[in-house]
Amino acid sequence: YLTEQGFFHIDTDRLATTVHPQALPELVAAFGPQIAVEGCLNRKELAKIAFSSAENMAKLNQIMHPKIMSEVTRLIESAKVQGFTRVAVDGAALYEAKAEDICDKILCILAPQEDRRKRIVLRDQISTERADLRMSAQKSDDYYTSKADGVIINQSMDQLKADLDQKLKEWML
Repeated sequence: YLTEQGFFHIDTDRLATTVHPQALPELVAAFGPQIAVEGCLNRKELAKIAFSSAENMAKLNQIMHPKIMSEVTRLIESAKVQGFTRVAVDGAALYEAKAEDICDKILCILAPQEDRRKRIVLRDQISTERADLRMSAQKSDDYYTSKADGVIINQSMDQLKADLDQKLKEWML
């Protein structure tokens, strides 16, 4: 939707997959050889281990976030060269990655807990128990909402678009 509004969109989850190859040696050292198969990252195995505890999440973030944010910075510069004046950096762990250092505003969009669980189960083809384990390794909603410049609760696509439009008007973006 923000792309339709003239934003250059950067999806940090997709970027993570492009930086995995350069991070693989560090990931193997941190999480063990079972996360690599024939020199390639086994994302499901990494996720199983990394999302099993807050400590493992922190390890994963320490390895991946600097690499992802370096690529985000490169893409923002590229967007400017292409003539974009607005960039949306989309990600679940922007504060952990220190994105506030390069973003003018951070908008926290939250979905109800049950909706999140369903999305994780469908997207990653995992059990609800494993989805709950992942969610419990994440920081609380309060952590994000207390730091954000704005908060939207995603209850429906129509409401989300209306709320985004309102926030963009408030911020004059």
